[in-house]
Order: sequence, then structure tokens, then C-alpha cells
Amino acid sequence: MFAQTGEDVLAPGPAALAEDLATGRRHERHAGLLALESLDVGYQLLVADS
Repeated sequence: MFAQTGEDVLAPGPAALAEDLATGRRHERHAGLLALESLDVGYQLLVADS
């Protein structure tokens, strides 16, 4: 899905993440996640070899 999305749509995401990491905001917002032993966010990778 990301491959079909334009750069103008995707670019703000990594920029916002970089700012949140640099300022510590991400840690503040998601501190509870750091205590988790595991996290299932529903992503799956399918690799086909023909």
C-alpha cells in the first residue's frame, strides 16, 4: 500500500516521528508501551518465492 501512495502524503509521517523522538514527546505519549513484553499490531509479512 505504501508503494502506491505519493511522497507528498507519506513525507509528513517520518518528519513528525523524527520531531517526536528528538523532543521526547513520543516517549511521553507512549511510555506505557515500553513496559509491555510483547505487542501485536496486526502487521504480517508474506514472502512468496516462485
